Amino acid sequence: MMQTALFHSIFSRPQCAVAMVSVCLLSGCSQGFYKKWADGEVFGIIGKKSQFVEGSQDDTLLSITPPPPVRLDTLIKSAETADFLGDRAYIEKGARVVSLPDALDFAVHRNRAYLARKELVYLSALDLTLTRQQFGPIVDGGGGGAFTETQVQSGVNNFVRTSTLTSDGGLAFDYLMKTGARVAMDLTTDFTRFFTGGVRNFSDSRAAVSLSQPLLRGAGVLATTEPLRQDERDVLYAIRDFTQYRKDFTVSIATQYFRVVQAREAARNRFIAYKAALVSIERETALAAANLRSQSGLKQIEQGQITYERNWINAIRNYEEQLDNLKISLGLPVNERIVLAKNELDKLQVIDPHGTLDQVLDTALITRLDIYNERDRVQDTSRRVKIAHQNTLPTLNALTSYQIGTPTNNPGLELNPSQRRYSAGLDVDLNLNTKPERNFLRSAQIAEQRAQRELELAEEELRSTIRSDWRGLQVARKQYDLAQKGLALSQKRLEIEEALMEEGQGTARDIVESQDRLIVARDLVVSTLIDHVIARLQLWSDMGVLYIEKDGTWVDVLNKEKPKGES
Repeated sequence: MMQTALFHSIFSRPQCAVAMVSVCLLSGCSQGFYKKWADGEVFGIIGKKSQFVEGSQDDTLLSITPPPPVRLDTLIKSAETADFLGDRAYIEKGARVVSLPDALDFAVHRNRAYLARKELVYLSALDLTLTRQQFGPIVDGGGGGAFTETQVQSGVNNFVRTSTLTSDGGLAFDYLMKTGARVAMDLTTDFTRFFTGGVRNFSDSRAAVSLSQPLLRGAGVLATTEPLRQDERDVLYAIRDFTQYRKDFTVSIATQYFRVVQAREAARNRFIAYKAALVSIERETALAAANLRSQSGLKQIEQGQITYERNWINAIRNYEEQLDNLKISLGLPVNERIVLAKNELDKLQVIDPHGTLDQVLDTALITRLDIYNERDRVQDTSRRVKIAHQNTLPTLNALTSYQIGTPTNNPGLELNPSQRRYSAGLDVDLNLNTKPERNFLRSAQIAEQRAQRELELAEEELRSTIRSDWRGLQVARKQYDLAQKGLALSQKRLEIEEALMEEGQGTARDIVESQDRLIVARDLVVSTLIDHVIARLQLWSDMGVLYIEKDGTWVDVLNKEKPKGES
């Protein structure tokens, strides 16, 4: 008798529909849910750990949301006409006035490198959430189902059809204790239902729990929780690094801001010199026409005027380029028209730091957050040496398990406590080949030595940096005092030369030279004043006492801040 068989195996259509709807709902609504879930956990970690880092207690790190499109309409418009910019004066016509606090506020909310550093702190805490999960209960579950229909032809018109519904599912629970013990629980079931053939339904279900406890290698809190401990400390290190970075970043933005102010003043000074040269040419031309001046002297002044005009044009270009670079640092579009507040230069003061160099050095070694990190990293390497030494021991794990099974001929999900199995024993590995562990231990010892050297190097480099800052601040003060004296002398000399020229006793060379000296003197007064302010801010930052507010402004350390240890 010829027999043919046809087999069909498909998933249950209602079950597929439910599964697809569930997947669509989860994929469509999960992004916002997962973002809020992750942010809540991560910012909770950062908020707690920030309380232990001086200068990071504000909520600066509690948001990494991209900034909205920039709006400058809240800033006032410049009402002045910048004649010294010549045909480029339109770049400041109606431009928004940006003060130093405004610039710092833009920078800490829009600077791309700054935002990236904030994200690094977030990612560090995000890694910690996953490590923490390893030491908490982890639940997993799954299952599946299939509908199978079998049709067999027996004879001419005789068909035997069998339909079977098979499903399985499982639920698992895993928990790692800080002592190294691991508890695992598992509940599984396989269920099969026959619709034809007179075969009864049956299921196979199991429930099991197992426990594993290391006794030698890998035992104890030190070895087990090292990944968790290190990730916890890494988040703290990241917060410290960012807090120190904020100080350096604020100083760099202030420096860039003042350099633009300086470039603008340089363009103004060269315009003044150019206009003064035009006046001199007009006067000398009239005198030469009356045969009271030589043509050689007149040409010399005209050559000086060309040089002044060339320098003026280059100064305008330099100012615009530095202004565009500042816009990029502030996160502003380069086509936005802004002008820096002119009164910011008037606010600058020459202030000498309190204390002696030795006191400043002691303060820096106490308050610098990166030095704290280097000290803590030495402790990290010391722990790893202890763990590496423990790993040279043999493996000895205590094992125990308990399982309950399904009764015989069970038609459904049912567990019979009488059908149980219990086991206990030891898992032993004598670890006779300890060369890998030996090498790992020796590497950990060398890493500890290296970390100690790196700490010593960091402290020495900090001392060198502070000493350099101190010398730079003193030099900046002397340079500023000399620039003030030089400006007074240059102004006086130009007045004398102009008076001599009017009396017919001066020379064109002396006029041109005295005007050049006056331009240099004016530039030096501005540049040395800015240099001294920046040097003072850099010293405060390198000392670790320049605390930054949320909007990027710094606290007046002379009046509001005191080094750690002072009342």
